[in-house]
Amino acid sequence: MKQTFISILLCLLCSTQAVLAQTQDNDYEKFVGKIGTYDVTLFFKPETTPGQNCGYYFYNDRPKTQFTLITKFYEAKMREDATGMPVAYGHHWILEEYSPKGNHTGTFDGIEVEMGDGFDGTFTNQKGEQFKFELVRKYEEK
Repeated sequence: MKQTFISILLCLLCSTQAVLAQTQDNDYEKFVGKIGTYDVTLFFKPETTPGQNCGYYFYNDRPKTQFTLITKFYEAKMREDATGMPVAYGHHWILEEYSPKGNHTGTFDGIEVEMGDGFDGTFTNQKGEQFKFELVRKYEEK
């Protein structure tokens, strides 16, 4: 019963996300690139609180099938600058992917690099198969 309720909530979340995404793309950072050999477009709104909806993506050959992304883990990556002071140089994200039906179907584990211009790492699908992903921020001309 509890699992059915959670599945229904995730399904509603995914459906709502798909509708809102079409009108609120400006709230997201747009990334383009590949998961394995597949071209994808990802809309990402950095949300550091685990369990929060942080975006969606789609395979470019199937733009109407959108996968919702939920933050599972976030951590700022630090290094020392020339004076020995700690500075952030990137962010480690683990994002869970949910299908339009609300099923957990994959996980992104990667680093958003300094200035937020790139995001790369490993994508693991529900079968446990792993694929490299590389995404580059796409700046829209105004």
